[in-house]
Amino acid sequence: MNRQQILAEADRCVKCGLCLPHCPTYRITRDEGDSPRGRIALMQAWIGAAVESPRVHWHLDRCLGCQACESACPSGVKYGQMIDSVRAQQPHWLSLWRRWCLMLLSRLPYYRSSRMLLRIYHNIGLRSLLQRAGGDWLRRLNQLLPNLEESPSLHSHYPAVPPLNGSVALFTGCVGRIADLPALLASIRLLTLLGFAVEVPEQQTCCGALHQHNGWPDTARQLAATNRRIFDALEVDAILYTASGCGIQLLEYAKYGQSLSTPVMDICSFLADSGQLDRLHLAPLKQKVLLHHPCSSRRIADGGNSVVRLLRRIPDIQLRSLPREGCCGAAGNYLLLQPAMADRLRQTIIEQIEPEMPEILATTNTGCALHLSAGLSLTHPAIRVIHPVQLLSQQLNGNLDRLECDGQNSCPDGID
Repeated sequence: MNRQQILAEADRCVKCGLCLPHCPTYRITRDEGDSPRGRIALMQAWIGAAVESPRVHWHLDRCLGCQACESACPSGVKYGQMIDSVRAQQPHWLSLWRRWCLMLLSRLPYYRSSRMLLRIYHNIGLRSLLQRAGGDWLRRLNQLLPNLEESPSLHSHYPAVPPLNGSVALFTGCVGRIADLPALLASIRLLTLLGFAVEVPEQQTCCGALHQHNGWPDTARQLAATNRRIFDALEVDAILYTASGCGIQLLEYAKYGQSLSTPVMDICSFLADSGQLDRLHLAPLKQKVLLHHPCSSRRIADGGNSVVRLLRRIPDIQLRSLPREGCCGAAGNYLLLQPAMADRLRQTIIEQIEPEMPEILATTNTGCALHLSAGLSLTHPAIRVIHPVQLLSQQLNGNLDRLECDGQNSCPDGID
């Protein structure tokens, strides 16, 4: 959106306030500047040069971009596009430091050496040293880093266990390649066992969500174009993602004129609708599992219901869901840029978790998993935070009706 388009869209907001109860930051601060209608008024004032106070950007920066307000808006105001466009209109909003961090977060995970370097960083004690002696930002980043265990690297192709039911491509995401590799391997394991060949193109890149929501739309568009070229060249039935935040960005490529020619689906939705799940022999799980619904998952077609259908196939599981409202405060790189507000938002979710006291917390977004795991480690370290497909893969009991492995590429995650 250009300035005139932003103003035109802002004029569609009648300031009715129906969005207020749905805005996570407003629910905490009760400050109109932290509400959707308040931020829209600030955007109008800034674009119209009626106000130049740094306080304007302070309130806008505290927006999570969860877009819960859009679902509640009777006028259908496109708040998400407005806030992204305003950030792109601020040439000094994205500092060189932030640009460098975005580049690092979105590129480093694709290097094969990244996981090895992070393991070395942990094993030689540097992580512990910086946790004690580093600044607040480094300490926070340290808390978010997962403990990286030895695990297989991703291959570009995984053959299906016969009979063949189709072929899919897997979008790995940038941070997901490091922080969510177990979920990616679990997805490959389940898909191949159910008869789907899996392609994991090495040339794929970051989805662009971090750049789009941080005022760097040209880079987001370039990343979308790269992914479109890579995935459109594959002959597959669907493109699957494990992180709901990445998935929403992929689904919105049409806004940048980069629509993917193959259907984009959440891994849980694809598995639940595959018609092949009866082939899986799942061991009983006599544990309490609490399901967290990320903000991004509420914006996909089934709102995360497929995750419930999927996990209920595990015998004896005690499955409960957290309320489908509020935000954990992860929101891409928000948890690093707005640590105080991110932690306050996370605490509201932890307070919802505590009465249930589950053994396992399942969530479908990488950032949410990292943020919630870091918070729970301080008070409830026994609670495991994992992706739903990991739980399903974990409960595989014995062999399938036909289980034939012909090499490591066919048998990810230790199938033998």
